[in-house]
Formats: sequence, C-alpha cells, structure tokens
Amino acid sequence: MENKRNENIFWLILFTTLLFGLLLFNLRIDEGGDDSTYICRAIDVLANGSYPTFQGPLYPWFLSLFIAISGTNLIVLKLTSLVCVLTAQYVFWRVMKRRVNQQLVLTALALLSFNSLYLFFASQTYSESLYTLVQYLFMGAMLSVDCKEWNDCSWKERTKLLIPIAVLILSGFLIRTVGIFWLVAAVTYLIIEKKYHWAASLTVCTLSVLLLWVGVKELVIEAPKSSSQIEQLTLKHPYQPEQGKETVIGYLERFGGNSQKYLSKHILRIAGFKDVNNREVSTPITILLYLFFAIGTYRAYKNKNKTMLFIAVMTATMLGVTFFALQTLWDQYRLIIPYLLMIYIILLYGIYHLFSYLGKTIAKYGIITVVTLSALLSFVQTKEKIDLQQLRRNISGDMLYGYTPDWYNYLGMCKAAAEQLPVDSYIACRKPNMARIYGNGKKFYGIYNFNTEDPDELLGALKEKGVTHIILASLRRDPLRPGEGLINTIHRYMHFIVTKYPEAFTQVAVMGNEEVEPAYLFKINYEVMN
Repeated sequence: MENKRNENIFWLILFTTLLFGLLLFNLRIDEGGDDSTYICRAIDVLANGSYPTFQGPLYPWFLSLFIAISGTNLIVLKLTSLVCVLTAQYVFWRVMKRRVNQQLVLTALALLSFNSLYLFFASQTYSESLYTLVQYLFMGAMLSVDCKEWNDCSWKERTKLLIPIAVLILSGFLIRTVGIFWLVAAVTYLIIEKKYHWAASLTVCTLSVLLLWVGVKELVIEAPKSSSQIEQLTLKHPYQPEQGKETVIGYLERFGGNSQKYLSKHILRIAGFKDVNNREVSTPITILLYLFFAIGTYRAYKNKNKTMLFIAVMTATMLGVTFFALQTLWDQYRLIIPYLLMIYIILLYGIYHLFSYLGKTIAKYGIITVVTLSALLSFVQTKEKIDLQQLRRNISGDMLYGYTPDWYNYLGMCKAAAEQLPVDSYIACRKPNMARIYGNGKKFYGIYNFNTEDPDELLGALKEKGVTHIILASLRRDPLRPGEGLINTIHRYMHFIVTKYPEAFTQVAVMGNEEVEPAYLFKINYEVMN
C-alpha cells in the first residue's frame, strides 16, 4: 500500500517538473554561449559532416538528429532538454525506489521539481540534461550488476554484464570529458566492496571499448586535431597560456576555492538559503556541508547500504575532479547540476543522522524543518522567475525580448548585419555562435583573445581570414552591474589598430541609444595598410 502511494507521489512530482519546466521555459539563447556553440556544431555536422571538437561530440550529434527533422527550431531543440530532464527523473526513481529509502528519494526529487535554477537547464541546449540522463542509466546498470551473484560469474559472464556499463561510460565521456571518471567512481566502489575481480574486469572492458572507439575515430571518422579541454585545464589561466602550467599547490588552491564557491555559494543559492544574486562564500558553511556529506557517507558504509554508498562515492568522485581540475574563474553552477540530486540525497541523509544523535524525534522534525524551509524559499525564487509575457513574446517571434539592453543591441545588430550586408561579407564579433543563431545561420568570426599589440599583425590577421566588418558591442563584464565595466576584448583590439591607422574603421550603423549600451557596426578599410 505504501509503495503504491509513493508511486503516485512520484508521478505527481514528475507532473510538477513538467508544469514548472513549461512555466519557466526560456526560448532565448543563454548569454554564456555554450548552448549556441552546441547548436552550431550540430548544424556543421549536418552541413559538411564535420567532427565536433573541443567539447564532447555526442551532444551535437544528438541535436543534429532533431535539426535534420525540424531545422534549427529553437523550440524543438530546447524541448529535447525538458524531455531529458523528465526521463532522467523517471530513470532515477526506477533505479532507486527498491534500493534507497523512498521518502528520501521523493523528497530530493520534489525539492528540484519546481526549482528555477535546476529547471533552467530544462529549456537550454546545454549538455547537462543528456549527460544527467546517461549518468543515471550508468548508475542503474552498475547497481543491477550489484544484484547478481558476484562470485558465481565466469569471466565471460562478467564481460557480458560489464560491456553495457563500459559503453555508457564511453557515452558519458563523449558528452562531457569528465564522464570518464565514472569509471574511477565505479572501480573505487567495487574495491570498497572487496570485489577486486569485478573492478579489474570493468577496467579492462572500459579500456577496450575506449580503444575500439579511438580506432573507429582514427580510421573512419575524419576528426581534426585541436587543443583539448584537458590541455586548457592544465594552464594557470585558460586564456593566458603565457602564465604557464598549473602547479601542485595551484591545484590544491583550486580545490579549496571551488569548494567554497560551489558549496557555500551555489548549493545554498539552489536550495533557497541564499539570494540568487548573493556571491559571498563562507569557509564555515563549506566545512559544515562537508561534515554533512562525510556523516552521510559514513552511515551508508556502516549500515551496509550499498546503494547509498555508491551514490556517495559517485558524488565525491565527480565533485572532487571538478573542484581540482577547474580554474576558479569559471564559477559556473551548471557544472554541478548533473550531481545535484545525488548531492541532495547525501546531504539530507547526513543531516538526518547528525540530528539522530540527539534522538529520533529531533531527527524527524529537524529534517522536516530543513526541507520545508528549502521548499518555501526555493518556491519564492521560482515564482519571481516566471515571466509568461516574455514567453508569449518569444513564441510570437520577438526572440530578443527579455535580454538586457547590452545583449538586445548586440544581437539586434548581428541580426540586422546578417540581413543587410552582402552575402560574401564576413563579420567579426565577440560571441560568433550566438550571432550565427540570431543571424539566420550566417557565420561570424569570433575574437576571443589575442597575444600581440602590433597593429599590422592584428589588422593582417583579420585580412587573412577575409573579415570585412566588425561589431563593437557594450557587453557587461558583470551582467548584474551595468556601468561597471565591459567585455573589452574587441575594444582593445580595435584600439591598438587605430593608434597607427586612424582610418582603419568606418562606422556603418549603430543599434540602440548611444548612451545606453549600444552596438556599432564598422567596415574595415584594409587599404590604409598601404
């Protein structure tokens, strides 16, 4: 009877996720830029069969299937993320409902079912939604093997069971590079459980599948050589390679800095205990959350709760890799979104057992208080994010409605330039993939950084690429603080050129009020170099 009631509660939670996912649905391309990059790579896959580089190729391939059917339809592409979020919740419930306390799982799912920061990724073409779904499939496959008679399997039987897990690890790796560490989490868990033969077999199977993929990639797929994310992460600064490689001390400092940012800032913002715009970090809160996590992990081990232990090992591995590997300047909460449900479960489990030292009654009402406060505060944040007028305007065709003035003017200029300039024009700008989406597919040239101040080299680089125009935007360095600094890469680029060639640029158009974050279009006059 209780199982039937919990099943009904789950479907209610899933419906709530669908409802708030639609109420919060955002048709605009995110200012971060990666979502438009994924779309552009998917377009290129269909256009010329190009292999998506730098980030994992699987998500662009996934998007390309829908682009092949419906074109670059943002509604369709963004709905795929909502479907992945809903499917991921369904898979997680199916995997966990007979292995973990159902009320604990339902509580964590319910807290996220109307959370605006979590559901933001239900309407964005970021890889988080697909990655999370594949991650839960991997966990389900691992835990299903755990139910087998470990010691009665021959080597061949073990291999048959482990090959699907290895394929899922490869899939996670092809979506996000960090997915390869699912293998580390799985092997660590198996070693803790003293299943050494299984750990060795899984390692061999996964490496074999990876080598097979590398062989297929080299022999069948024409994958261009490019700088990888791993190479970028080894630098002290991702955009300033001249600073050199990171040191051991630097990686430890990354771990400490990221721990504070993602735990004491982002987790508390998501849970509603901190304002969404609050950027303060706290060492005591970071330590406290680590304490909750440690208690939850310890109790899972002592209680011989294998599933909870596996969730804890997975979460610790993935957060540990993220905190050690990433430069602290990234500070993007989306990087922990795939692990958020597991984080909630372990933290709630740890909080409950910490309270239980004071008595079962205190533990019961203590956890109810924490969950209720989080739910109420999160709901208030979500209510403020719902903007049905913006959704209606975007659906009706006004795709720029809802952007701040700096982005509205910049993207409006990209759209106008793509429509009005000759077909053979080539425009340089700061966010070329966003420009391409709003410029009806026209390709733009991106200027992200440069390593010289020589005017001839800077102008010559543009000429070599065939760039005819350049857009100078007023994009805020801090989106929440207008007037306190701009992303000035292109400003500096043009400044160094005009110091020697004052007539190198001719203004063609301006978008927006010139006193309120305008965007300018300039024609490049290469003849001044002569």
